Amino acid sequence: MGNVTLFAKLLPFPAVTIISGRALFSVLILGLFFWIRGKSVSYRSFKDFSFVFGIGILFALHWVTYFHSIQVSTVAVGMLSLFTYPVFSAILEPMFGGKRPDPFAFFLACFSFFGLFLIVPDLSWDNQMFQGVVWGVVSAVLYAIRNLLTKEMHVHYPSAQILFTQLIATSLVLLPFADGLFVMLAEPKYLVFQVVLAGVFTSLAHTIWIRSLSNLSVTTAGTLSTLSPIYGSLAAWYFLGEVPPDRLWLGGGVILFCAILEVFRKQAESGKREEEKLI
Repeated sequence: MGNVTLFAKLLPFPAVTIISGRALFSVLILGLFFWIRGKSVSYRSFKDFSFVFGIGILFALHWVTYFHSIQVSTVAVGMLSLFTYPVFSAILEPMFGGKRPDPFAFFLACFSFFGLFLIVPDLSWDNQMFQGVVWGVVSAVLYAIRNLLTKEMHVHYPSAQILFTQLIATSLVLLPFADGLFVMLAEPKYLVFQVVLAGVFTSLAHTIWIRSLSNLSVTTAGTLSTLSPIYGSLAAWYFLGEVPPDRLWLGGGVILFCAILEVFRKQAESGKREEEKLI
């Protein structure tokens, strides 16, 4: 799914407009899938629907800030900034359960920010790399919150149904602000980009990813996800000519090290809890 970031550069429109089209086409594709399969998308209560719909608004903000981060900087900067989200998840998850955050999670957060500091040549809002990092970190926090809230509903509803509802929320929230949407869809090349973005890199990719979790361990799945910034950056290098500076590889290495370490740490904690249940 790392190559989805290329569309933030290939489509010369604001992030809100691109994400509006992406969400709208994804809703149509998933809706058609549910209709063909005869699947129900109803909820047991309006409260549950409202909760998932509200998470969809966070999803919209995450997507927009993520694409905007890439547009003002580079694909590599946006992706690496986003991949601080495992560390933010480690800090926020205990707080959602009324517990104190793990001090080691704070250490990893500081280390991740050190990696971001290595990427940015100038800590000034006039610097586009700095803007990209800031928007990327905002997107990472929103993504972490969205995932933690979504996790609460996975017990009761299928992942595809939750994603479908969130995409509806994303479409409804962003469409009023999607300047140039009809212009974008009227251009055949951009229309094809949107269909590919929604069909292949959203509906299909997210479905495959969710299904892979039933066959892969959490550690394997998490580690594979951290490869996204690497092949995404290489794709941007090849297709867009965005050559990453040396300092970006160094800072990116620090960030991905923290993300992978947190994935393995979570898997170890999960395994320990399972062992305690058996005792």
